[in-house]
Amino acid sequence: MFYKCLVGLSLILVLGSCSKSLSPEQQAQVKSLTHELSETDTALSSAVATDAQYSGGAVKALTTLRVQLLQINKALLQQRISAIESGAPMTVKVNTSKPDTERANLLASEIAAQETKAAAAQVKADSAGGGLIGAMAQMETATEQNTLALLRQQYLIAKYGLAPLTVTPRDDARAEASGQAAPTTNPEAATSDNDKIQFEIIKPVLLSKRFATQDYQDYIWFNIQFDPIGLDKPTRAIKGTLILTDLFGEQKFALNWTIDKPMKPGETYTENGSGFDYNKFVDSHQWVLATDLKNMRAKFRVDSILYADDTRRDF
Repeated sequence: MFYKCLVGLSLILVLGSCSKSLSPEQQAQVKSLTHELSETDTALSSAVATDAQYSGGAVKALTTLRVQLLQINKALLQQRISAIESGAPMTVKVNTSKPDTERANLLASEIAAQETKAAAAQVKADSAGGGLIGAMAQMETATEQNTLALLRQQYLIAKYGLAPLTVTPRDDARAEASGQAAPTTNPEAATSDNDKIQFEIIKPVLLSKRFATQDYQDYIWFNIQFDPIGLDKPTRAIKGTLILTDLFGEQKFALNWTIDKPMKPGETYTENGSGFDYNKFVDSHQWVLATDLKNMRAKFRVDSILYADDTRRDF
């Protein structure tokens, strides 16, 4: 049995060397974000140092996960600071809801309580010594620290409305840089056609969904049938994204997914017992858990196909 984790994030780089004059409100927000970034850097440095102390085992896995969580938190903060400070013309699509002050305040209280629990777990681990008792104490500490990192991530999202940004230079900016007139055609037309093709290759059908706890971690597992309705020739592997929507087609959840079993046109393939780590603090995870299977719809966006003849097609 295996699972595929959803860990996906695009880092926004500082666009050029140009800058713009920030309003007082923007200056205050950048200052607050920079403070959060400094605290995250401190936590990340500590997590990296702890991770380096282990070469393997459960504690190593937990500390590595914490490093990844904090790296995501850092990227979220950096991309928002870059988006505010950059003077480059851009169109920004923010895949998140607006800042939620009430939720942020609630999470701040939970973070304070969790910091106390994490500190108590660390004291217990420091005095436990070696052996099995010491190992279990270290695992408890790592688990509490991971929970704290997750809470901080949700706090940042709630307070600042952070989420990965998709930044696309405007047509007039591209034209100005090249010295040419801006195109009159719709630049999104080709992308829309390409997206349509990507969704018409594999048709997924959700057969079952279940929640389970294993080795101190919660999971949601799926059994899914993949129907290659638009596949042109046999494959070795297909890489893409499984997207779950409500009955109206609104996207609620997305999971990076690789079909690593060979497929042939006209032959369906069923994958059992694959899913993701469940995080009770993530709204999309809560939706997947709470929503009945009959009220879900699934679609699969193909990003890359590796064919049986070793040729490859990327979208």
